[in-house]
Order: sequence, then C-alpha cells, then structure tokens
Amino acid sequence: MPRVTIMETESLVVVVDDDERICRAIQRVLVTGGYRVRTFTAAQSYLAEQEAMEPACLVIDIKIPDLDGIAMLRESRAAGLETPAIFITGSADVDAAVKAMKLGAFDLLEKPLDDHVLLAAVNSATQRDAEQRAGRRQLAVLWRALETVTAREAEVCALVTSGRLNKQIAAIIGTTEKTVKVHRARAMAKLGAHSVAELVRVVDYLLSPDAPSSIVAADHRVLQRPRVLDIMAAALGRAHAAPDGLTSHTESIRGRSTGLSDSGDRLPAS
Repeated sequence: MPRVTIMETESLVVVVDDDERICRAIQRVLVTGGYRVRTFTAAQSYLAEQEAMEPACLVIDIKIPDLDGIAMLRESRAAGLETPAIFITGSADVDAAVKAMKLGAFDLLEKPLDDHVLLAAVNSATQRDAEQRAGRRQLAVLWRALETVTAREAEVCALVTSGRLNKQIAAIIGTTEKTVKVHRARAMAKLGAHSVAELVRVVDYLLSPDAPSSIVAADHRVLQRPRVLDIMAAALGRAHAAPDGLTSHTESIRGRSTGLSDSGDRLPAS
C-alpha cells in the first residue's frame, strides 16, 4: 500500500456532503493526516459561516441537494474567497466535471474514495493555499504601498521600466530631468525597489494579466485594485511604440530582473 506523508499542520479543511457517514469517514482520514476538519451537510450552512473561517481546502460533493457543489463554489468565489476545492462525485458526470474545472477546482475524485488518494490531494491543495495566501499578502503590501504613489510618480515609474532614460522621460512628460529623478526615487522607495531591475519585476508583477481586481487581505478587508495601476498600464502602452534599440534595452533589463526572480529572491516590498 502506498505511503502518504502525514502533514504537521493546523490547516482547516471543510467537508460539504449531505451524507453524514461520508462526512465522518473523510473527517477521520483527514484528522489522522494532521488536519482540523469541519463538516457540513448543506451548502448554505457552510456559506453562512465561510467568512468566519479560513479553510485551507474545501472537499465538496458535486451533487448536494438544494444548492449543489458547483453553485456553492461559484457563490464562494463571488464573495472573493479562493480556497482550493476538491470535488467528489459518485458518478462519472462529465458535464459537472467540466463545470468544476472551469471554476478552478483543484481536483475531482470519484467515490468510493481511496484514503491515500484523498489525503494526497488535500496535502497538495493545502500547499497551493499556502502559496496563494503568501501571494495575496505580498500583493496586499504592494497595493497598500501604491496608495501613496502619485499619478506622476506612477507615470515616471512605468516609463523607467520601459527602458527610457531620465532625460527622455523628462521630454515626454514636459518636466526637467532633475524632477524625473525625484519622482523615480520616491516611487522606487515606496515600492521597496532598490534597482531598476527590481522595479521592473514589481511593475510586471502588479500589471500581470492574471492579477486579480480585488483581494481579501489577512485582516479580511477587501482591497480593490489601485487606480494608479491604470496610469502605469497606460504609460507602458504608449511606450510600446519605442524604437527597436530602446525595446532591446528594456528586454535586457527584464532579463536581469527575471534572473533575480529565478534565483528564488522574493519581490521587494516596502
């Protein structure tokens, strides 16, 4: 029989299944694996309490009566919660499986559940949750830092990452090179960037197409995407018409910043 690592964790796993026997069976396996577990036999019961909990993983029966697992996860996602979800099903329902995957389900397991497969899936899902939480904390720090960045600082910051020199930026925005240096230094200090390469990493991270429009911070506050990011994006959009030589210079900077990322360094944050 394959061995599964038993995690030393305080992570909470929530199980939602209308069959109490299945809830108890899953709870027994996960408690043995080192998890705290709460069970619910109705989706609405979980949804009513979800904001008071911080589960690291959801184990959901797709075919819960009244409000099914797909609809439950959809409502949870609409509330801004991105907890990894493992769906369990007693039948090979292809349509339900497709819907689950489109909602970003972490895994789909068929009943009867194999204890080792279940525990391995939950271990992986809780690891994903830990990574997502770390990412949200990092993004929250940067978003809060952006609240102090002025529109002009944001524009200069974006143009710097486009590879332009201070004198070129000054000509574009109609100011002096000295003023550009001041805006650049302030923006970098606020974002915790100690070099242009680090600034490129931060701006690329903030403007990633996968970046959310809102996040739930550790203090449960919902943070909205800072509007100053639109100013950065617009400035970079205009900068894409740069000459080839300038574009090459920008890619050179990005190459160095990627090297920093690949070395395992964390994004700078103030």
